[in-house]
Amino acid sequence: AMPQGGKVKIKTQNLSNKNEIRLSNDDVLPSGEWVSIAVEDTGTGIPPDILPRIFEPFFSTKDVGAGTGLGLATVHGIVHQTGGFISVSSQLGKGTTFTVYLPRFTETAGTQKVEVVEEKQSANDLTGSARILLVEDEDAVRTFSARALSNKGYQVLDAPGGVSALKLLEESKVVPEILVTDVMMPEMDGTTLAKQVKEKYPQIKIIFISGYAEDKFKEHLGADVWFLPKPFTLKQLATKVKEVIDSSN
Repeated sequence: AMPQGGKVKIKTQNLSNKNEIRLSNDDVLPSGEWVSIAVEDTGTGIPPDILPRIFEPFFSTKDVGAGTGLGLATVHGIVHQTGGFISVSSQLGKGTTFTVYLPRFTETAGTQKVEVVEEKQSANDLTGSARILLVEDEDAVRTFSARALSNKGYQVLDAPGGVSALKLLEESKVVPEILVTDVMMPEMDGTTLAKQVKEKYPQIKIIFISGYAEDKFKEHLGADVWFLPKPFTLKQLATKVKEVIDSSN
């Protein structure tokens, strides 16, 4: 954080390490070819007692309602999903540096053999008629998802956030069968929304969609709760919804 302003420096480099490197958060960077991206600021720094917990989902030092505690967990999840690592170093009063390590891609010179594989049409029927409440603060993702599900025959109510979703349910009087919600949203995060909706509709199934790894918040997943990582395709979304429906049969 830089409440009084400051400087941000971004540094990239290629790394070729022959031995494993132990990172600041006890992760081990394997030997190999890597690309590192370091973001350094001259802010207030992170207290030593907080530093080990900053990548934990739902951990936040902000006031209640001021943040979801999912920002760094999201970054951590995305980096690990790509086969990378992230480390952090910080000094109070001097600043913080986050470093991301990603596997380096090297294209072999010469003629590449390209194998064309014809995708077989799935034999699974992905259509349905269930009532779905879709909550996503990114307009493009919400529109794309709502249209995809509607085209498959589902009855879709969509809202840009948790507060508006609860209001929509109250006004529409529709009893949803499935809640599809982003996890990290302003005003009300997806887990809070899910708890409130579950209290009113105990039989509802819940699909969390998020850009960070599932294993980072498995402890918050209970019965009747599923997970779909971002980014996802139309087919992946429809398949997950069908999976949830089939689990009830």
